[in-house]
Amino acid sequence: MNKLVKFITNATVQAEDGTYLERRADGELFQLCRQGQYAYVLTSRQMGKSSLMLATAKKLHSEKIKTAIVDLQGIGQDTANIDQWYIGVLVVLTDQLELNLEVE
Repeated sequence: MNKLVKFITNATVQAEDGTYLERRADGELFQLCRQGQYAYVLTSRQMGKSSLMLATAKKLHSEKIKTAIVDLQGIGQDTANIDQWYIGVLVVLTDQLELNLEVE
């Protein structure tokens, strides 16, 4: 029986597609996040940062740990000042973490 092989280029690899390969960084980032430690991932373009982020968030969700993914590029493109930019960040965090807060 032939098995369909799926190749993904220039996009975030989804773990459920069966194409995501776990790396040492996956375990390290997951453990740091689980412990409440600050962690960051720095590397060049197209090296799997977004895939790593999404896979880690999924694992954290499976352990009932709330996560928020904030796309800073999408926030503040239409804002007039820094206060509006920070409000945009707070709105995203409030929504994703399901906080019962009113951001004004």
